[in-house]
Amino acid sequence: MRRPLAAPTSRLPALRETASALLRILSAGDASRHDIARVIILDPVMVFELLLTAPLSKSDFSIALIDVLIERLDRIDAGLLQAWALRHMIQQPQHRISPRAHRHHTMHSLFVAELAVNLAREIGYPHPDEARSAGLLHDLGLLWLNEYGEQYGRVLADAIDERSLSSAEWERYGLDHAEISADLAARCGFPLGIIDAIALHQAEPEAVDTAHPLVRVIAAAEELASYRGSQSAASLEGASRLTKIDGSVLVSVLADTTRGMQDMVKSLEIIVEPTMLTLPWATPGTDSERENMDSGIARTALSAFARSAFVDAATARQSFDVATRLLLGLDAPVLFVKSDSDDALVGAPTITHPGLDQIRISARDEHSAVAEAYRNNAEARYQSGPRPPGKCAADWQLARWLDSDGLLCVPWQNPNETGVAVFPCAGAEQPGTGMEPALRRSVTEAATNRISERRAEEQMRLDLEDSIARRYVDHARRIAHEASNPLTVIKTYLGLIDERVEDPTLKEQLGLLSEELDRVGALVRKASDFTSMTPSGPAHSGVAEILHDLRALYGEALFARKGINFELRTSPNLPAAAIPPDALKQVFLNLFKNAAEAIPEGGKLSVSAVAGINANGSQCMEIRIVDNGPGLAPERIETLFNPGARNSDKPGGGVGLPLVRELVAAVGGTILCRSQPGSGTVFQIFMPLAATH
Repeated sequence: MRRPLAAPTSRLPALRETASALLRILSAGDASRHDIARVIILDPVMVFELLLTAPLSKSDFSIALIDVLIERLDRIDAGLLQAWALRHMIQQPQHRISPRAHRHHTMHSLFVAELAVNLAREIGYPHPDEARSAGLLHDLGLLWLNEYGEQYGRVLADAIDERSLSSAEWERYGLDHAEISADLAARCGFPLGIIDAIALHQAEPEAVDTAHPLVRVIAAAEELASYRGSQSAASLEGASRLTKIDGSVLVSVLADTTRGMQDMVKSLEIIVEPTMLTLPWATPGTDSERENMDSGIARTALSAFARSAFVDAATARQSFDVATRLLLGLDAPVLFVKSDSDDALVGAPTITHPGLDQIRISARDEHSAVAEAYRNNAEARYQSGPRPPGKCAADWQLARWLDSDGLLCVPWQNPNETGVAVFPCAGAEQPGTGMEPALRRSVTEAATNRISERRAEEQMRLDLEDSIARRYVDHARRIAHEASNPLTVIKTYLGLIDERVEDPTLKEQLGLLSEELDRVGALVRKASDFTSMTPSGPAHSGVAEILHDLRALYGEALFARKGINFELRTSPNLPAAAIPPDALKQVFLNLFKNAAEAIPEGGKLSVSAVAGINANGSQCMEIRIVDNGPGLAPERIETLFNPGARNSDKPGGGVGLPLVRELVAAVGGTILCRSQPGSGTVFQIFMPLAATH
């Protein structure tokens, strides 16, 4: 089982020349994401950090590494990228590797990556870009040990080749640089084939011979990279044995790759020397190169770049998570916000930690590092003790939820809120001194300021919506109250008229009109009653009965007085439709009103209903409404049912059609419209049948 790293969130320095080239291209302002990715892919540390912001998923495995980097870059603000580049240009006190040794390491890794790609193509390996990824990251653990391994310089000085170095690392640290490299690659989400190729690239020849082909490709690339060293013949022989490629061909591949390296690193302004490409570590000697000194200007610029990455409040939380990785070398934090109602710090829920708002920590809790950071307005650390949870279960739970044995608590404040950002941070890890705390505070406050603004805007929106809703309810209730009086009066007069007439047809029409007034009154009351949204009344309708009633009630007013012939064809034994009567009446009245407005004098409206139609795999009733009006233009058909669609000033209108579709769709039905200018309009409604018991 692979050993975990002792300090998994410790930063690794990128090559300063890479960071400088990245900053130059970003400052120009016109670089494409592809141009930026071409610089980043030259540096294994930058590739590693960028992939940590969004580890690979299975869908990424078939995509070239540079395209994966471009996809990640698309999510990151330019200001944050500039801060990232500048961050790597500022020397940090804990960095032990010299610029010369760092350059040597980076160039060697890049050289092995390019050799691996070319060898993979020579032997016909189907995924040569996997070889590039494995080669680029295969010695990342060497850089990590250079930075954080105690007395690692002595271990390097005593090693004659990479296998002897690996043995010395196992003896001193309990793991070797290849194992660390494989662990770091796993954190990026690379598939097991690449991870194993990294872990085994310097294993014994007998073991490599039996491994996956990608292992042999990386091992051969490492051998070939050492061709110009003291073991030239043995290296060439080893690479040939692993790949089954003739030595002369390998020498040619080596020459072509070396020339290609010169072209690749032109943007870094580095001259590639043969000694930089052999062993992955620098030859012994004093590094006389002066290191770039940190300056107040650089720090100010870094802070400005970081703050510019959080201009958009809508994406501030996502940008904060990315900035945490790129600028602080930490995993994404969770936020605690000081409650307005009491003295508690309350967790802000996230997608990965939805129950965080259930954790409340008193700001006066003397045993909580979160509360301590808030009270003292200074960073505080929590480390799990030998007998957890200790005196503060909340801190212990947070560490468990964040998959860490320690926490780094950074306080923040802005005009809207105050609180603490809690980062997972291994208990044994030192998160850095010097400018590190100031940078953590600057990035945290810049991000939380925008996050708080977004939260305040969202609360303001909710309050406004609530206020509008209350005003709407009051307004609707006043309208309902005012409308009920004339409706009652009209219904009373209809009753008086009904008592004085003897014509059966007229009495029937008066009865239908009274029922319509009842329906309108019910709709008005329903619109003002917000205590229940549950529909009342039957959920099925007799389509034929409703059509005959509507023709009797509205036929004269809408059609006969304009000389329009209303033709109705239905069967008396039609099954019931699965829609409430009030809803079906609304559907028909909207369609009839539109038809009446569109059909010229002397025109015709035909309405038919037929059952036994199979639509979308279920039995339906088809209701067809056909007019011989002027028809609709094609562009009007496209938006006919769109919310807000309204065209009452044109023939064929469309008033209420979005409501019609909503009512039909609510019961699982479908409405279609076919029309051409000059040829009339046809509406087809496929309505599900009511269930039979």
